[in-house]
Amino acid sequence: MLARARTALSHSYRGLRAVSTQADAAAAAPPPPPPPPASTPSTSSASAASPSRAPQPSTSSTPSPSSPAVAYTEWDPNSTDPTPVWEHHVPLKPTHGVHVGTLHLRSYTQSRDDLTFFTNFALRAARALGLPTSGATYLPTRVWLRTVVRSPFAHKKSQQNFWRRTHKRAIKVYDGDERIVQAWFAYLSSQAMPGVGMKAQYWTYRPVGWGKNLVSETEMREYKLGRDVAKAKVTAAQGAGMVKALADKLAQELQGDVERAEAEGQLDSAQRKKKVLEEVPSEIKGKADGGNAAA
Repeated sequence: MLARARTALSHSYRGLRAVSTQADAAAAAPPPPPPPPASTPSTSSASAASPSRAPQPSTSSTPSPSSPAVAYTEWDPNSTDPTPVWEHHVPLKPTHGVHVGTLHLRSYTQSRDDLTFFTNFALRAARALGLPTSGATYLPTRVWLRTVVRSPFAHKKSQQNFWRRTHKRAIKVYDGDERIVQAWFAYLSSQAMPGVGMKAQYWTYRPVGWGKNLVSETEMREYKLGRDVAKAKVTAAQGAGMVKALADKLAQELQGDVERAEAEGQLDSAQRKKKVLEEVPSEIKGKADGGNAAA
C-alpha cells in the first residue's frame, strides 16, 4: 500500500512540475506567426499539367478494433482516490476528529511561490495516503526589521533598514495511523524544497495499561521481588524500633521495681531496729525489778 501511494505521489509531483514548467514556457514564449494566406485555385490548364496525386486514406474518428478506446472516468471528490494533477485539490473529511499531527511550513518573501506549491503538494500527498486534513491555514506573517549604520566613515550618520517577512502555513491531520503519519512526514522531508522550512508535530494515543505490555514477565518478577525486599527492610526497621522501645520500657519497669524493693527493704530494717530498741529497755526493766524483789 505504501509503495503504491509513493508511486502515485511521485507521478503527481512530476505532473505538477511538468504542468508548471509548461505554463511558464507558454507565458515566456513569443506569440506564433500568422498563418500563410490561402492559395488561389489554379486554372484548368495548370491542373491538367500537374501530375495526379495518389488518393489519401480517409481519417475517421472511429477507433480500430486493434486499439480499444479508453473511457474517461470523471474524478469524484468524495472518494478516497488521489487528486489528479488537473483537478482542484479537495481534502478528505475527518471521520472522528482525532487530531494526530500538525505540519508547519514557512518561507521568506523570495520563496513564497515555492511555499504555495509545496503546501499544495503536501495536501495532495496526504490525500494519496488516505489522511484527512484541514487544508492549508494561513498564519500571521512575521515582520523582522533591523536598522544598521550604512558605513562607519563617510556615511556614518546614515542608516539602512533590512526587512524580512516570514510567511507561515499550517496543515492539521486527523484520524490517521501513527505509522502512516510518520511515513507522510518522512516523504515530505525527502522531497523538501529549498527555501521552505518544515516543523512537524504528532501525537500518539495509548490505551490504559499499555505500559504493561512493554515489560516482560522476568522484569515484572524482578520488580516485584525488589519491591518486596524494600518492604521487608522497612518492616524490619520498624520492628527493630518497636523491639527497642519495648526493651526500654521493660528496663524502666525493672528499674522501678528494683528501686521500690530497695525502698521497702530499707523501711523494714528501720522498723526492725526500732522494734529491737523497744524490746531491749523492757527486758532491762524486768531484770531490774526482779533484783529488787530478791533483795
